Amino acid sequence: MRCGRAPRCGVSLSVHRLLLLTLLLTACGIHSEPPRVSPASPRVQAALAMLTVENRTASSLTISFRDADRTRGIVSIGVVPPGETRKLAPVSAAEPIILSARRAEGGTLELPARTFTIDEQWRWVIPADAAFRR
Repeated sequence: MRCGRAPRCGVSLSVHRLLLLTLLLTACGIHSEPPRVSPASPRVQAALAMLTVENRTASSLTISFRDADRTRGIVSIGVVPPGETRKLAPVSAAEPIILSARRAEGGTLELPARTFTIDEQWRWVIPADAAFRR
């Protein structure tokens, strides 16, 4: 018996298609509800730390960082006007980086490489008499 037509088989072609679609969706793992995350599951964190800069100099400073191993370029994270304190864009954590402050009129102040912990809040106070290199 051939099952190409609905009247002979007793089951319509649309029911066959519906069953096939259901099987395919089930096999592909597509569900109507999003997967539930257990409250006990570990929190996914970005490897970032927050930096606040207090600029006690008389110059506007552009704050940047780069990887200590120089595999990537310099990332500028903000500008701090003279005499002001600013919370800047996050910096990389869990890997050594070098922070630098560049004056608008020239000269750079660079800190030794350091590694921040994830979610660390760190304050960099740049004194009025900071030694900027040309």
